Amino acid sequence: MFIIAPLSNCASAAKRDRFLEYISKIAPVTHRNEPKCQAYAWFRNAEDNDTIPHHWLRGLEVYENVEANTVTHRASAEYKAFRAAVGEEALLDRPSDLRFWRPSSVGFLTRDNELVNFMNSAETNHYIVVDELTPLAGYKNQVLEQLYRLAQDAKQVDQVLSFWVLHRGDGEQDESLLVFARYKGKKEWANFENQSKRTWTEAYELSGEQRRTTWVASGLGFLGR
Repeated sequence: MFIIAPLSNCASAAKRDRFLEYISKIAPVTHRNEPKCQAYAWFRNAEDNDTIPHHWLRGLEVYENVEANTVTHRASAEYKAFRAAVGEEALLDRPSDLRFWRPSSVGFLTRDNELVNFMNSAETNHYIVVDELTPLAGYKNQVLEQLYRLAQDAKQVDQVLSFWVLHRGDGEQDESLLVFARYKGKKEWANFENQSKRTWTEAYELSGEQRRTTWVASGLGFLGR
């Protein structure tokens, strides 16, 4: 799988909303016409901390192969209109990072083959937490071990809907990790966080840099098919 998880630095709240207008046209076309896209979802800032500006957005897009993203997805008229608007309307302060992530074999995107269609459901209460970690030199495997423990614990808690650990790929110089976690609500996240605090602390202590951002569903996109 090839995954992108762009943190989109929208230039203002108004331009964030304009960005989402374009995404609202792309999402159903992607779901209908791109079977090799396994997930395409965009999330609004939860606005409950100041780690990043509140008008930024986070995406999660999962493709079976590179061409499903770089050729098929980018060929639609809706996507082309969006890409043109990003430049012409200056929707972003700077380009999003579209480098690929790969699954690390730790965790799960959906529980028991759950199919999530944010466009047709009331699942807008989902609370999403994204942790970005840069392990200290030589400690990537140890950090993954801690994240594996967290994923195993998450699997036992029905309120944890996703706990998926991504990396750039085996042998890549960039050893960054990204954890995409989805909960039934913020209270459910707080409960799991309280239970797993010690393991998270150990993962953080083995990482030189960490950033946690929090998100809510925007009503756009899907996870799984």
